[in-house]
Amino acid sequence: MRTSNHAKALFELATEANKIDLIQYQFESFKDELKASSTWVDMMDSPMILFSDKVKKIDALPYDGLFLSFLKMLAEKNQMHAIFEIFSQWNQRVRNYLKIAHVNIISAKPLSKDLEMRLHDAIQQTFPHHSVSLHMHVDKHLIGGLKVIYQGQALDRSVARELEELYQML
Repeated sequence: MRTSNHAKALFELATEANKIDLIQYQFESFKDELKASSTWVDMMDSPMILFSDKVKKIDALPYDGLFLSFLKMLAEKNQMHAIFEIFSQWNQRVRNYLKIAHVNIISAKPLSKDLEMRLHDAIQQTFPHHSVSLHMHVDKHLIGGLKVIYQGQALDRSVARELEELYQML
């Protein structure tokens, strides 16, 4: 619950300041840097480190003041460990706001550009008021066919799934 409130608050402040794109870019960059340095989150959540020392480290980051204030708030509450969950919820809010539908396509082998374009056009009809962004993935465990995933909902048209359905009918 708390992480969704943090994401919502940051989103509302960024919207008011007309900084959605800037904060999105900086949040993604920050998230990627954290993956490379796992000790930073532990340090920011440590009650053994003075808050003033945490603020100095946050102020040294090359980000907008709004995003830095957000990070300071997380550090003050020892909530930096929730940053990835907050990012996920933030990202979903931004996508809805910008009207972008991110769709994951999983196939057994890489798809041709022509097939990707036809797939994009077919999926775009499902989202008439959104811009569709396809994210292509290859899963060597698939025999053939496709899996289409949007916001956790999957349309599984893989050969393995078709065979499983056939087996259940028999």
